[in-house]
Amino acid sequence: MNGILVATGFGCRLFTATGEGPTELIGHLVSALVRERGGGCLAVVDKHEIWRRDANGGWSKVATTDLWLQSLTSVGAIVFGGLMEKAVLLRILANGQVARLNGFDNVAGRGEWFAGGPPLGVRALTATADGSVLLAAVHVGGIPRSADGGGTWTPTIPIMFDVHEVCAHPTLPNIVAAAAAVGLCVSQDGGRTWKVLSEGLPLMDSLAVAVLADEVLFSIQDGPFAKQSQVWRWRIGGERVEQVRSGLPRWLEGKIDTAHIATSISFH
Repeated sequence: MNGILVATGFGCRLFTATGEGPTELIGHLVSALVRERGGGCLAVVDKHEIWRRDANGGWSKVATTDLWLQSLTSVGAIVFGGLMEKAVLLRILANGQVARLNGFDNVAGRGEWFAGGPPLGVRALTATADGSVLLAAVHVGGIPRSADGGGTWTPTIPIMFDVHEVCAHPTLPNIVAAAAAVGLCVSQDGGRTWKVLSEGLPLMDSLAVAVLADEVLFSIQDGPFAKQSQVWRWRIGGERVEQVRSGLPRWLEGKIDTAHIATSISFH
């Protein structure tokens, strides 16, 4: 895909090197845009439908559910969807068949999850570059991890870290990063263990994270109803974080929320 797609409440806006292109899926609420290998992407449309955009810009419906979808990821032909109002995960097969992942319902520590402001839900999903691991950011419930295609899940990070988004590196299967209320959480073993990077941050609350080839970008702000925010970076493998200032002011107005930072690197 050559260009940038922006999900809106009235369609999907396309921006290219020559300017704004036509609006796609006009009149539909589009959310949870997720890039797929091969130049396509997935999106939640009108809260209850999953659509796929191919590398040529053609959209097709993958599946429909009565449940309110919030997050997506895919591994090969299988799509995984997280719900907004319940901490539930769905598996969607290539034929559009939708099934609930019962193993996710039985993850250890689930009884301690709670709704912190927004409803208890799966705020973000990601899969490692080799497709061997799935990770779900539950608000508020930590980051459950599955290494068997969603059959069974294991908790990996303290629930009270209040994770908002998780994102895996598109080419390095060991690198995963998460935005949390304690700062940036990073894993260098595919999400098994996590380290918090917060030294030097003027504010801890992070809502958004995205990954480039050699660094991770993340936001910080003064709380969930932020009046100001900043973009910071972690150079992969390093011990410190630093503010991104090239082309940006010291403070940005408002908050940089989950899914509000997007990156793209070449992968196949």
